[in-house]
Amino acid sequence: MNKYILKAIFCSALALPLFTSCELDQFPTDSLTDQESWKTYNDATNQYNGLLAILRSDISGSNAYLTDVMSDLFNQRLTSASYGQEHSWRFTGSQFGGDAIWANNYSVILQANFILQNIGKFENSSTLSDQQKANIYNIKATAYFARAYAYSRMVTRYCKDYEPETAANELGLPIVETVSSEAKPARASLQTTCDTIEANLNHAMAYFDKVAEYNEGAESTARVENNSINKPNADCVTALRARFYLYEHKFDQAIAEAETIRNTYSLASGANDMLNLWILDKGSEIIYEPLQTPDELSGSYGIFLSYNIITADLNTEFKGMNPDYLPTKGLVDMYSDNDVRRKVYFSFQNQQGQNTFYLGYGPQNGRYGLISFDELPLGSADITTASGDTESGVIFTKYVGNPTLRKQNLWFSQNYNMTKAFRASEAYLIIAEANLRKANPDEAAAREALNELRMNRYVETDDYNYTESADYIGDDVTGAALVKVMQDEWTREFVGEGFRLDNLKRWHLGFKRMAAQQFQNPVLVSTHGWQDLEVEANNVRFTWPIPQQETQANKNIKQNEGY
Repeated sequence: MNKYILKAIFCSALALPLFTSCELDQFPTDSLTDQESWKTYNDATNQYNGLLAILRSDISGSNAYLTDVMSDLFNQRLTSASYGQEHSWRFTGSQFGGDAIWANNYSVILQANFILQNIGKFENSSTLSDQQKANIYNIKATAYFARAYAYSRMVTRYCKDYEPETAANELGLPIVETVSSEAKPARASLQTTCDTIEANLNHAMAYFDKVAEYNEGAESTARVENNSINKPNADCVTALRARFYLYEHKFDQAIAEAETIRNTYSLASGANDMLNLWILDKGSEIIYEPLQTPDELSGSYGIFLSYNIITADLNTEFKGMNPDYLPTKGLVDMYSDNDVRRKVYFSFQNQQGQNTFYLGYGPQNGRYGLISFDELPLGSADITTASGDTESGVIFTKYVGNPTLRKQNLWFSQNYNMTKAFRASEAYLIIAEANLRKANPDEAAAREALNELRMNRYVETDDYNYTESADYIGDDVTGAALVKVMQDEWTREFVGEGFRLDNLKRWHLGFKRMAAQQFQNPVLVSTHGWQDLEVEANNVRFTWPIPQQETQANKNIKQNEGY
């Protein structure tokens, strides 16, 4: 790869590097100049693989969870320094951890632009087979989708919330649709930015439909070469349309797109399905999950679940949990005892010292199933304090780590999971919210969608039936109470996946995060130094600062209010 050309292109356009240093040697590309690349079909597929690698990085790790640790769902431990300014809302325009999200998303956009600028060389080639032509259309569709996805992730965070009446007069994003060493774009309007996202989604769907034409008997959702959830496909376009139409207040359109997903994908149901989903990264409701392997890992979720080992010999003793963030009492209390997510998402230790940490993987015998933490050779589920002592508490265990991604045969050696960019459960929540927010609300449709989702998240036993339980959302739940149920269900379902802050901003709600609170049973660790935090709905920091190095390099970019 001609790194200098690549750096010159991107630094001049947006003043940010395209790839991280660890990714440069992974991308199977040789150059980014028209003269030296894009001569063969393989050049196109190599660029496509590079785009997938950037998407994987952009969707995982801190890019996914930062917004959640900024909200009211987690308390940072005193011993941790990760995202402390963001968590406490003391960040400034020059000191903000979200700068990497801006850089990562424009990296996606620039790679997509390079593909779209060159892919036309092969579209009408007479030397390509039908399968190769289908793959060319797939590459083009993916580039349009990736560009739309990147802009959509940034517009919710670096721009004010969308209101149809004012969007034309609000600042949007710098729109970059070519690879140019001269471009220094100003920020387009918020409406123009949204129109650009929609246009890219339309282009993406059109080219995915062309792919289907080369796959006899296939529907428009067909994937090229294999039916993989690890690559963008037409269903990703549908899912993103549903999400984005909700953001744009196009509620009927959001419902229509979400219903397509609802009718195509089945929900994970019960404990074993949820464990498959969150431990082995498998399940019927996953729409898009960028592929990771032990040799190609992306962002970790270690801030929620990390471990202290006493000795160098990893097979011996275990000291305790040492996470950066612990769930708040308010979050844990949102789940009823019958909600299987409570068991899968959290580790509890009761007053008798018994653990109910449902890991689901036993390294001693290779067994997979719902097993207790006590069955593993750990001694306790204690949390390590700054002094080295341990205290009992609640730990967030949604990202316990996929054993197939570990190079070592030790469950606690790494905690990498493949990030689920789109899941079918989101469609149910979009249907519920859109039905409640449209001009003529349909509360019955909202309740139906919420109940269908919840029914698959609760444990059905001989003595418990969801439709006959207190957990069921009955016809007596209406108005503001039903809206609150819908909002809480967003939180229950997507905690730790980066939705919470965006949701609060869309709902025009603030939050109050409480300092360490005592549970009756179990006990939340009370590390000294936690503080209450109240953020009003009109706080300007709900809209993130444009990176300072960006505004300095490109004087056409106007900084957001308050920075």
